[in-house]
Amino acid sequence: MIKMDVLTQVLNRGISSSELRSTLANSDATGIAASDNKTGIKAEVGIHVDISPLGLQKSNNAGRDEDIDESELPDDVKNSLKAIRNQQEELEEKREELQKLMNNNSMPAEEKEQKMKQLQAEIGNLVRAVADAKSQLLSSMQEQGLSDQQIQKAMMLMD
Repeated sequence: MIKMDVLTQVLNRGISSSELRSTLANSDATGIAASDNKTGIKAEVGIHVDISPLGLQKSNNAGRDEDIDESELPDDVKNSLKAIRNQQEELEEKREELQKLMNNNSMPAEEKEQKMKQLQAEIGNLVRAVADAKSQLLSSMQEQGLSDQQIQKAMMLMD
């Protein structure tokens, strides 16, 4: 990545594009700063990519759900299993958040108690949502006529 000060130097000195290419070509493959003795320009060479939090989450989840994708279950069952995993992950995050809050002694007691009640309510809602989703999935699989082996596979993938 070329920094703005390098670009400013290039513009101020009127360095030709061939000199700039030469400067960039003198860099090594690791992307460490390159220097051209003739122009005195230093430039970092490399690629920098910022990924959004949602993109990171999707990237992390892609490998996580590979076992579900490879199973021979119907697509709607696979999607339900992935949704249940997401809810379980969110539930675990809320539990961790509650634990951190409980260990936080720097917060005023009243504020801490209020946040704890809020988190406990969210955890309760998530527990119910996961239980309901599992129950609905089991009923759906039975209605679809899935074999006992397929139902067992889905139950194994659920946890």
